[in-house]
Amino acid sequence: MKLTSEERKNKILHEVITKGEISINQLADELGVTTETIRKDVSFLDEKNLIEKKHGLVTKVNTFFENEFSVKENTQLPEKIKVAEMALNFIPENAAILLDTSTTVLQLAKLLVMRDDLTIVTNSLQISQVLANSDNQILLTGGLYRKKSNSYVGDWAIQAIKEMNLDVAFLGCDGFSATGPTIRSYQELEIKKIMVEQSKKNIVLADSAKLKNTGLYSYVDYQNLDVVIVERNLTEVERQAFPEELFFYTN
Repeated sequence: MKLTSEERKNKILHEVITKGEISINQLADELGVTTETIRKDVSFLDEKNLIEKKHGLVTKVNTFFENEFSVKENTQLPEKIKVAEMALNFIPENAAILLDTSTTVLQLAKLLVMRDDLTIVTNSLQISQVLANSDNQILLTGGLYRKKSNSYVGDWAIQAIKEMNLDVAFLGCDGFSATGPTIRSYQELEIKKIMVEQSKKNIVLADSAKLKNTGLYSYVDYQNLDVVIVERNLTEVERQAFPEELFFYTN
């Protein structure tokens, strides 16, 4: 099936992020288009400062990418990218969406640089930096800066989100319990609860490794979620532990 221009650019980003470097010719072969088409796509992404052209090669350029991938963000990276790509299907045109501070949601933010019709609310400094070159409207909550997650929490951030009516919230987690997704940080707990309350639809993005973990704090029950996107089917044991009807698979 022929890819759209946006799908093709997303695929190029995927290849560059996961491989670090790839040639124009290789991209053309993999995507089944001409090198001229790939060069036009690459020029667009280069103008957005997402990738860099180097004598027939395409490489990562943004310093934020390197910092993110070098530590926690590098864990389960291919799985996170697959989840993020699937999440694109849940974003309607001209929507007001929220992106929280998770590393999987960060991968979604990188794909939204190519959109220009969205209002994007976030408490993540990293996500606001990634989206700085997009033509979407970006709203950063501000608040108490939390160094560990490079994000804003506390009353100021909470009050900002309380004033908003959001179409979709994309949320991350550290694990899952029998009642819902969980996190390890108490500082993030209250703001995540408010995000859920202020959004018409709530979608959790998680790589399947999180299914084996349980964080200390539950921020939402399964009945208040609409979708959980993971990159593979649930095992028989997992289907017994979690509400399978909520899970959407990328494979």
